[in-house]
Amino acid sequence: MATADERRPPLRDSAKSSSRAGQIRQRVAVLSDSFRALYLEWFARLGAQDFDEGDVAAILDAAVAELAGLQARYRGGGITEAGLAYGREQIRDLLERVIRQHAVAATTKRQIRHLITDSFQRRLLSSPGRYTQDWFSYHEAHWSRHFGHLAGRSGLQAIEIGSFEGRSACWIVQHLLTGENSRLICVESFEQYEDQEWNFDHNIRVAGCTDKIVKLRGRSQQVLPFLAGESFDFVYVDGSHLVLDVLQDAAMCWRLIRPGGTLVFDDYEHPLFPDSFGMSPGPAIDAFLSMLSGSYELMFADWQVALRKGGRAD
Repeated sequence: MATADERRPPLRDSAKSSSRAGQIRQRVAVLSDSFRALYLEWFARLGAQDFDEGDVAAILDAAVAELAGLQARYRGGGITEAGLAYGREQIRDLLERVIRQHAVAATTKRQIRHLITDSFQRRLLSSPGRYTQDWFSYHEAHWSRHFGHLAGRSGLQAIEIGSFEGRSACWIVQHLLTGENSRLICVESFEQYEDQEWNFDHNIRVAGCTDKIVKLRGRSQQVLPFLAGESFDFVYVDGSHLVLDVLQDAAMCWRLIRPGGTLVFDDYEHPLFPDSFGMSPGPAIDAFLSMLSGSYELMFADWQVALRKGGRAD
C-alpha cells in the first residue's frame, strides 16, 4: 500500500521541487540528519505514551550535543541567527513534551526544566524589534512581486491567522495595506510563551502599525465565525499546523474572502515533520483544494500556496 507521502498530488511535487522552497528549506531545516531521525522517533513515542524514565538520559544528551552543533555551525556561518533560534525552539519543544509525560519522575522533570532555562530559553534576535523568531523575511521579496499591486488601494480589509510576534503583520501593513481606511485583523491566542503578547504589542507600536491593526485574542475556530462573510480582500493562514485545524481555518477563511480576494497558506511543506505525523499543513491544503476545483486561480505553490477566489471582484 502506498504511503501518504507516495500518494502526494502533483501540486506537492512541483512545490517541493521549486527553487524557492529549496532555498527556504536550507534556512529552516537546520537539525542534523541524525538528530532529526531520533527526534521523529521520540516524538512518535511521546505521542503514543510509549515512553519511560529510561529514555530521558538519551534525549538530554542528544539535545545538548545538537545545540552545541547548531551553535558551532552558526559561529562558522553555516546557519543564520534565525536558523539557530528555530533549531533551539524545536529541541525545546521536544523537551517540554517529555516534561508532560506521566511516566517521567518529578525530579527528572525539574532537571529538564533547569536545562531549558539554562540552554534553551527564547532569546531576542539582534534585528530591530522584540522578535525571538524570523519565519517571514524570506517571503518579503516574493510577496512584493505577487501582492505589491495592493499597495495604495483604499479600504482593503485583511486577516492574519497566527500573528506570533507581529513580524509578518507589520510587513503587511507597511507594504500592502498602505491605502486609507485599510485594516488588518490579527487572530492570535498568545499562548506560546509568557511575553508573546507584550512583544507583539511592542513590535506593532514601534513599527507605527497600531492604527491599522485590530488584535483579536483567541483561537481562530472561536474568532472567525463572528466575522462577516465575503468582507475581506486578503487572508494569510499561518496558525495551527494540525491537519484538522488547517482544514477548519481554510473553510472558514474561504467564506470570509470576497470574490477576487487572495488566500495564502504558509508552510505547505513542513521543515521537520513528514505528512504521516499529521503536523504538516500540506495534506489539509491538498484536501481543501480538491473540494474547490474550478473555483479558484492558483497564484503560486512552493513553500506557501496562494489562491485567488473565483467570481467577479468588486
